[in-house]
Amino acid sequence: MFEIPKEVEDYREKVRDYVQKVVKDYAKYMDETNEGGEKIVRDFGEMGLLGMKIPSKYGGLGLGEIAFAIATEELGTESGGASHSLHTQLNALQLLVSIGGDSAKDLIEKGIKGEEIYAVALTEPAAGSDLGALQTNAKLDGNELVLNGEKIFTSAASFSTKMVVLARTSGNPGDKNGISLLLVDSKTAGVDIHKLDLMGIRGAGVSYVKFNNVRIPKDSIIGKEGDAFKGAIKALMVSRNGYAGIAVGIARGAVEDAINRASARKQFGKALIDQEWIAFNLADAYIKIEAARLLTWKAASLLDNGIEALTEASMAKYYAAITAAETTRTALHIFGGHGLNRGSKVERLYRDSKIMEIAEGTNEMQLLAVSRSFQTKK
Repeated sequence: MFEIPKEVEDYREKVRDYVQKVVKDYAKYMDETNEGGEKIVRDFGEMGLLGMKIPSKYGGLGLGEIAFAIATEELGTESGGASHSLHTQLNALQLLVSIGGDSAKDLIEKGIKGEEIYAVALTEPAAGSDLGALQTNAKLDGNELVLNGEKIFTSAASFSTKMVVLARTSGNPGDKNGISLLLVDSKTAGVDIHKLDLMGIRGAGVSYVKFNNVRIPKDSIIGKEGDAFKGAIKALMVSRNGYAGIAVGIARGAVEDAINRASARKQFGKALIDQEWIAFNLADAYIKIEAARLLTWKAASLLDNGIEALTEASMAKYYAAITAAETTRTALHIFGGHGLNRGSKVERLYRDSKIMEIAEGTNEMQLLAVSRSFQTKK
């Protein structure tokens, strides 16, 4: 049984209130225009909540990973795009903490306040889950680094002020050594950003980015040169669990609306929810959401206690993603033809749910991570 500290419960209420007052109506705008993530980030900066899980020595609240999972869940009930926008900033800050530490304190503090909005440039056309295969490179030329390469699915890039970029500063693709984390101003000459038109999590600024002879100061390297791989893997493990929270929220938002719909809609003289097959499908969805949340909180609890939770985070992300896909489909069926209307909440969450099975590591990659955990015990 998880006992949520009062400060985290207070935080949940603050996020929930924001969701009801702002995100509930704003979500449709984000989905229709593919804009709006910047407002979410700025709002959270002004509310003092971007530092929720960042240690207090960097100006954060230090509330931990369960608070992070709760926040992404609450936002996800109305908008995958809004939740992803928050997730991206905390992912970026986690990278700065894991790789930069005290040397990145100023960058972390600015991110917490919302003074800087960070894009996370990790994934490449030929290097997704296999970070060691990345080909983006930065070569020293005098007092500058010259950055070349391509990044795909770069979250928040279209409205970012800065990018944290994983690039190779030595070695060859496939080597885990020689990978560095760089800080790049998003408006630097040679940085070409094209926002993607994704089916879900719209408004989160997910973009294709090309670096064409981008010249940056050699002190743009965050942390120790060539030693960013382990820190990046650690940050991704943590962010994977946050993404499980988004999926739980999407599932919950769709099912809560479906319950309301089934309770109000009457057919053949009684409410839909009184039809056994409707009630049983909703009960099944409700159970799966609860199980997904508990898996997510278990991994978060381990991380909060300083215990590596790669397997647990992978299990949470895998099961939550599947739950989101299955339960939003169930909800859409209960809405019937009304659920097919472009722009309806259940239709929007249905599209958001598919992203959950792909982003932050596909379902197959999560299964691979889990299978390796018991293979090593032989």
